[in-house]
Amino acid sequence: MSITLKRIDPTGTDTDDLIEFFTTQQFPFHVDSEGYSSKTVRERIETGHFLNEENESFWLDHDRLGRVGFTRLEGLRDDTPMFDLRLSTRFRGQGLGVEALGAIAHHLFSTTKAGRLEGQTRDDNHAMRTVFERSGWTKEAHYRQAWPVSGESPRDSVAYAILREEWSTGRELGLQWHDRPHFREHTRSNITFTSNVMPSLEELLTLYGAVGWSAYTTDPLRLQRSVRESAHIVCAWNNGALIGSARIVSDFGTLVYLQDVLVDPQFQRRGIGTELISRVLVPFADIRQTVLLTDADPRLTDFYTALNFREVSPRSASPLRAFIRN
Repeated sequence: MSITLKRIDPTGTDTDDLIEFFTTQQFPFHVDSEGYSSKTVRERIETGHFLNEENESFWLDHDRLGRVGFTRLEGLRDDTPMFDLRLSTRFRGQGLGVEALGAIAHHLFSTTKAGRLEGQTRDDNHAMRTVFERSGWTKEAHYRQAWPVSGESPRDSVAYAILREEWSTGRELGLQWHDRPHFREHTRSNITFTSNVMPSLEELLTLYGAVGWSAYTTDPLRLQRSVRESAHIVCAWNNGALIGSARIVSDFGTLVYLQDVLVDPQFQRRGIGTELISRVLVPFADIRQTVLLTDADPRLTDFYTALNFREVSPRSASPLRAFIRN
């Protein structure tokens, strides 16, 4: 790792360096964008802003470039510490953000028992948001008009986090944004239908494999991410086993795309597919267009026609056309 953290002694050997750093640098996307005055830095040193039982500060030292910035870890007694990262002006735009974030996470998870690490930035700080995303962090919150801006209206604030498990394995666990159920769990003929209950990866692979959709199962993590980020997912379960699903991709205003209506072959022709479609469309009753693409199979044509879908093709009277690129 090219960047390491060097603990700061704010009331001792690092006092002058802290004052110089915060009075000579500007931080455009921070609340204190113009930096601090010397008086402010000294006051913060005296009040424990840089070092106390909850907070600790570090220089960011690069093995080739030297000191490239500063970071402060906040809330070290909590399970979710936060951090403040500031690169020196002359080292910005050189791709050091990802390395710095990696060094901060490595230090925190190696020296504390924290389960997660969180950071926030302004919504228009695209450079920092890119750093978060490239570092494997997940956006977890969007706070409207929560970031003070001197002389201007407040900006939105966005929060990203990384879990200890993600740091240790290098695998993103993701986040299911659309997790609110749109109907109560319903059981009919021993088949239970659920709204926005996310199946495990193993359950998804089993179902998609049962219907022969190998294009999905060859990239399991992409499949899991696609299902998790759907606008609505409805599942059918038999004695706890996933035997059917349907999901929606939508702009929540004018368009609904019905995707992946699947029923395990052992349970087909029991009305499960019809129930899945009816229930997955529940939150979108006022949407203008519902679209789907399916195989050119007469049985599927009959199935969707019976559900009031109209085939769109050059041979039909419709002025619309369906396109696919693969």
